Amino acid sequence: MKKLVSVLLTMALCLAMLAGCNTDSGGSGGGGGETRLVIGAGPIGGAFYPIAGGIAAIINEYVDGVNVSVQVTAGGVENTRLVGMGDVDLAISSGQQAYDAINNTGMFAGENLQLNTLGTLHSSVCQFVVLADSDITDVTQLKGKKVAIGEAGGGAEQQFKELIHALGWSDEDVNMMYLPYDQAAEQLGDGLIDASVVYSGTPASSISDLASRRGVRLLNLTEEQQQIWRDSVDPFLSTFEIVPAGTYNGMEVDIYTAVQRMEFSCSSDLDEELAYEISKALYEHLDELYTYHASAQSITRETAADVLGAPLNPGAERYFTEAGLM
Repeated sequence: MKKLVSVLLTMALCLAMLAGCNTDSGGSGGGGGETRLVIGAGPIGGAFYPIAGGIAAIINEYVDGVNVSVQVTAGGVENTRLVGMGDVDLAISSGQQAYDAINNTGMFAGENLQLNTLGTLHSSVCQFVVLADSDITDVTQLKGKKVAIGEAGGGAEQQFKELIHALGWSDEDVNMMYLPYDQAAEQLGDGLIDASVVYSGTPASSISDLASRRGVRLLNLTEEQQQIWRDSVDPFLSTFEIVPAGTYNGMEVDIYTAVQRMEFSCSSDLDEELAYEISKALYEHLDELYTYHASAQSITRETAADVLGAPLNPGAERYFTEAGLM
C-alpha cells in the first residue's frame, strides 16, 4: 500500500510539472508559452466575421508564438464593451464606438472602458434592405413596420436607433426585431418582416444570398435626411457615400447611406511589443486580408493611422512611425 501511494504521488507531481510547462501567457505577452488572444468579430452574415478571420490568420502566420481565435459577437457595440472590459484582447469597433468608450460618453457613458487602437480597417455601411418588389421606397415608410436590426449590441441597432431618433421617432414607432443577419434575410425573403438593417461592408453575404433568390433594394437617404442625421451626432462620426447600382441583384440605382470607418481595437494592457508585431504583420500583408472579403480592399497601409477614435497602442504607434506612416 505504501508503494502504491508513493507511485501515485510521483505521478501527480509529474503531471503538475507538465502542466506548469504548458502555461498560456495570455494577452499580456511574455511568460514563455504560447500567447493566446481572442478577437471579437461580429455576426455571421456581415463583413466583420470574415475580416476578423483573415486578421487572425495573418497574425497566426506571421507573429511567432501567438494563437488568435475568433469569437462570434453581436457586432461593434458588444466588441467595444468586451475589449474595453478586457474580456477579449482584440476587436473590430467603429470610430464612434471607440471614441465614446474612451471618453465615457454616448452609449458607454459611466462604463469607464479602457482600450487602444492598432489601426483603421474597412468602411462599414448602414444598409436598409427591402425586397425588390416592396412598396417601401423611403426610410420614413419604415414607421410602424417590422424591421430586423441585427443582434442586440450590434452596430445595426445603434445606427438604426440613431437615425429614427434624428427623425423624431421613438423606439415604439417601429416594431424592431433582434435577429442575426442571416436569419433576418430568411424572414425578409419569406415575407415575415418588412425590412432589415445590416451594418457591414459591401457586399454583405446575407444580403447577397437573399438577392440571388428574390432580388433586393437598398433605401436611399435624401440630402435632407443625411443632414438631419449628421446634425444629430458628432460630425466625426457621419459620412454618407454611394453604394453603386448592381452591388446586389435587383438593386438598379445608386444609393446614398451612412458609412463609418472601422478600427482594429485592442485591450489597453496589450503588451507594447506584441502590439508592434501584430500591427506590422497585418498592415504589411493586406493583400492576404483582401481575399477574405471585398470590403477589406478599402483598408490601406497609408491611411491606417488616420482619424482614430481611440489612441494608438504605443507599439502600433512605433510601427507606423518607423514605417513613415505618421
